[in-house]
Amino acid sequence: MGNMLVLGAVAILVCAGLSLQVLAGEVETAGDSAKEEALRVGDVAPNVKLVATNAEGEKNQVELKSFQGKKNVLLAFYPRTFTAGCTKQMCGYRDDFSRFKDADTEVFAISVEPQDSSDRFKKEYQLPFNVVGDGERRIVKAFKVPVRDQDGNGYAKRSVFLIDKKGIIRHIDMDYDIEKDKQDVYERIAALNKSEES
Repeated sequence: MGNMLVLGAVAILVCAGLSLQVLAGEVETAGDSAKEEALRVGDVAPNVKLVATNAEGEKNQVELKSFQGKKNVLLAFYPRTFTAGCTKQMCGYRDDFSRFKDADTEVFAISVEPQDSSDRFKKEYQLPFNVVGDGERRIVKAFKVPVRDQDGNGYAKRSVFLIDKKGIIRHIDMDYDIEKDKQDVYERIAALNKSEES
């Protein structure tokens, strides 16, 4: 009888916690299932399709594997275009773009907003890298990036994945801080190129 009461109390608490989360309008999902294993450093990066802008400003779909043997790739998932924190993050990458260029690193900034919003964001702030709208969430699902659904809108968790020229994930930061972690990413990119030279 005592065990049944304890189990009943636990069930009530769990349901209450879930209800509060739903009432607050926030539910996090990751990939196709919350039970999926996260990607790890050393894994082969999923071969997703991305929107890339060429030197003439034309957009084309490219596969991630097309950069193998040519460039490192930084995938920077961010919550939302035109918000203060995301604008600061992307303008910081813009101002430091020579670091990526000198280190043979292609940058993709990815949100779950539509591509037209991403295009406006890129144009407004003159971002010299690819800004991708992943409205169908194919990329965030492939990389198992949590998406927070709030009031009917989805926001990808701010995170970065650094992929080397062999297509291997060399760095993952699922709690990327725009103030504290930017320099760490730059140093890791530089270290990738040094290891290739030696």
